[in-house]
Amino acid sequence: MIGDAHTSKRLRKAAIVGAIALFMLAIGIIAGYFISRSLGYHLASRQQAAERNKQAESAAAVAGVRRGAGDGVLAKLRQWPDPSSPQALQLLQDPAGPDDLLTAMYTLANDTLLITEQLTEVFLQRLLQQIDEGEADSGQTMLLTPGTNVTALLDTLVPCARDMLPYLRDCKSSALLQMLRDFAKRGAISTSDIDPAVLQDELNKLINVTRLNVWYGSTTKKDTVETQTRPWTQSSPQLLQGSTNAGRRRRMLSLSPASPPAAAAAGPHTRHLSATATIPVIPVDVAAKESVIPTASPLLTLNDMLCAVEPFSPIGLKGMLMPTAAELQTAGVAATAASGKQITCAPLPKAGTFNHGGVAFKPVVIPVVFHCQRFMQGDVLQPPIWKPQEAGQNLIDVTNKLYKGTGIQFKLQEVRSDVKQHPYLLLSTLDDWQSCTGNPSQEAAGFPCLQDTAKFPEVSALAEKHVVNVFIGGSQTSLFCDTTAADKVCSTLYFGYTGSIGPWFTKSSSTWREGLSEENWIVMTWDFFAPEVANSKRFWNGGAVTLAHELGHYLGVMHTHEGATACEGEGLTKADAVPDTPVNRQVEQWAAENNLAAALAGWCSDFRNGKQPQPKALLDYNSCKADGTTDNVFNLMSYLPNACNMMISPNQVARLQWAVATFRPQMMAAYAV
Repeated sequence: MIGDAHTSKRLRKAAIVGAIALFMLAIGIIAGYFISRSLGYHLASRQQAAERNKQAESAAAVAGVRRGAGDGVLAKLRQWPDPSSPQALQLLQDPAGPDDLLTAMYTLANDTLLITEQLTEVFLQRLLQQIDEGEADSGQTMLLTPGTNVTALLDTLVPCARDMLPYLRDCKSSALLQMLRDFAKRGAISTSDIDPAVLQDELNKLINVTRLNVWYGSTTKKDTVETQTRPWTQSSPQLLQGSTNAGRRRRMLSLSPASPPAAAAAGPHTRHLSATATIPVIPVDVAAKESVIPTASPLLTLNDMLCAVEPFSPIGLKGMLMPTAAELQTAGVAATAASGKQITCAPLPKAGTFNHGGVAFKPVVIPVVFHCQRFMQGDVLQPPIWKPQEAGQNLIDVTNKLYKGTGIQFKLQEVRSDVKQHPYLLLSTLDDWQSCTGNPSQEAAGFPCLQDTAKFPEVSALAEKHVVNVFIGGSQTSLFCDTTAADKVCSTLYFGYTGSIGPWFTKSSSTWREGLSEENWIVMTWDFFAPEVANSKRFWNGGAVTLAHELGHYLGVMHTHEGATACEGEGLTKADAVPDTPVNRQVEQWAAENNLAAALAGWCSDFRNGKQPQPKALLDYNSCKADGTTDNVFNLMSYLPNACNMMISPNQVARLQWAVATFRPQMMAAYAV
């Protein structure tokens, strides 16, 4: 009995141990399965990511653009220190002599800091006074072109003082720019170290209103303009809407029979807004009752435009009078009850949102990531980016001011400039960096390279979350651009370009969809990211003006001058499909041709400096006489001097909201506030 009990006990114990062993074995098998599956998944993911990187790099190589460097080279790459640092001073005092490009870069930064608008005003006044009075410095006499009216010349140049530094830089000045630097240091005009022949040549060519007008005309064209004729035949709009994947399936079917879908495969730089019937018409009276933004408001008058930009003047519209009825009539502009009177502005109505035909907009705050492409110069990383976060934040802050009241704002998510952390940012050479840009002379390399940048997993993951990716690369500054070379790639760069040709364009990409990285990006040159060149208040925030302009295209609006014939059409049949923007030719081109570009820049500069320029001067800007109003010389979606970019019209706001709600519903859902 006792033996049987022991035997039974041993059997039970053995059974328990066996069960535990089987249980542990099962756990081990299950754990092993999941671990191996996880490892397999991660291995496959890494292989897929590597393959995508390989494909992107291969495609870039095919396009003629080389990326990256070996690990050994990458580890040794360094950036020049900030110009304000002790290390920078040590480099400049190197007994062997500092690098020429280093000296030029630090001089550029120093000029931006020291050569202010106020100092430039005084310099111009003293320079022209000295010339007018025939004073000689160190035996050197300076002369202006015979017949020059010095007073009239000053009246044009002084209001443009903030733009004179970039003007002299772009014109490759050596004598006048050096004199301006010396004046910043000593407070006196000196020609002792200046070649007399070079100085006289620059006085003739650069202290010249015609040349200044040409410069404004060439520097305000930000991207590209559609110039191909297309019929204005309208067809009924149809929206293909789905409850899921709406962003992928929505498509505007608005092309007329004369413009078949095959035309949608046009090149990326030949864009035009979608046909006019595509945006539902909301009359002003209906909008007032329904508290939505109208899409068919009357043309903006000069009074309306001035009221819209009032916040940009430190003293508002104080002391500014509307032109008289006679002055308006002479200019071909319709007179109003406000003619000849102090400008008065009605209280702004409460901002509505687009809500019509089942399309409802929700205010959004959209994240932006800047990707700063760079290249190697020996072991030095170029171009220098000393304060990337501050530069990116300034772009966003100023853009948000320009978009105030639209229901659309932006937030800085990240600035990527570290090529060790983000190797896809590194281009091999200066030529590669200049070519991986929006560049009409290098489309076979530039656009494919940018699209391939967008395909890198680190970038495409952002696009899938509807973040706006902004690529930075290329430069037209003399630091990196030799326009005398046979291959002038850098001299033809677009300042900015929108690589998102969605269905709001007639010639849209047939493969565009919301969240597809290679078809949703913006590019800007380094010049417009760098505070030393354009991205600061010192330069009227030209970088942010360019970014805000390109974001307008990205989200659904086009140039006010767009179209085969800019002066044709009215209301929704205009080329920009926005009724309240007066038709106009390209302002920068028309104004330069008529020697009015510098005067416009000066008017806007005076206005923003609180100097009360009179609206009468704006009557000269009427490139399309038929509409009875002046050109909108303040509109962000035109080509204007940076100081003049101050507004987006109410109907442009309506179109932006409609386009976001219609074509980017996933973005709107993700970032609605």
